[in-house]
Amino acid sequence: MDEIKNIIFDWDNTLFPFKKYWEIAHRKVFLDLITFDSGFSIDDFMWKYHEFDAQLWPQVHEGKMTIEQLREERVRMLLDYYAINYKENFIRLFFDIFLTVLLEEIEPDFTLLAKMKELSKNYSIAILSNGESWEQREKIRRFGFENMFPVYISAETGFSKPDPAAFCHLLEKEAFEPEHTLMVGDLLEHDIIPAQKLGLATAYIGHEKNTVADKNYEDIDTFLEDFL
Repeated sequence: MDEIKNIIFDWDNTLFPFKKYWEIAHRKVFLDLITFDSGFSIDDFMWKYHEFDAQLWPQVHEGKMTIEQLREERVRMLLDYYAINYKENFIRLFFDIFLTVLLEEIEPDFTLLAKMKELSKNYSIAILSNGESWEQREKIRRFGFENMFPVYISAETGFSKPDPAAFCHLLEKEAFEPEHTLMVGDLLEHDIIPAQKLGLATAYIGHEKNTVADKNYEDIDTFLEDFL
């Protein structure tokens, strides 16, 4: 890692704690819209929601379902499971309601921001994210990262990870040489493996052990402690 001059960060669940806000926002929306009685609790409800979500994601990765379809289907499966009546219009509007709540919950992490600014004194930094332009830009703004580093979002570039073109596009635009660049991300298939194939060093953020990444960290704070 001594020759690293540039660092590319994934956004969701690498720099930005999306899972935390995802959980908070869903609980708030469900508690507001659904009456919980002695039959089941919000914890039961969320546990089942996570289960359905996990069941559906492989279909997205295999190209059998879009993310938009997943967002609707997991809510439909959940309400059907608990025999809660709903209208299809509710299913279509649910994600917008959830996203509004999630965005309202986001607050800047000033400690993380300070560490990232310190890191940028020694490395050139860029962010590479899949997602919709407005949604990702708004999360970046509310979390305090707006205008801090160059940001490349799939909806804007036309290239989505794990497509090598997503990485090559950033490398070319930022004049990053692969052999001097580190990719940091939480998804092995989307962040780590494709970056390695292009000759980048890699750092995995998450709870999997002994991954194929060059370095493994439990969270972004541990990574920053090492590199600072």
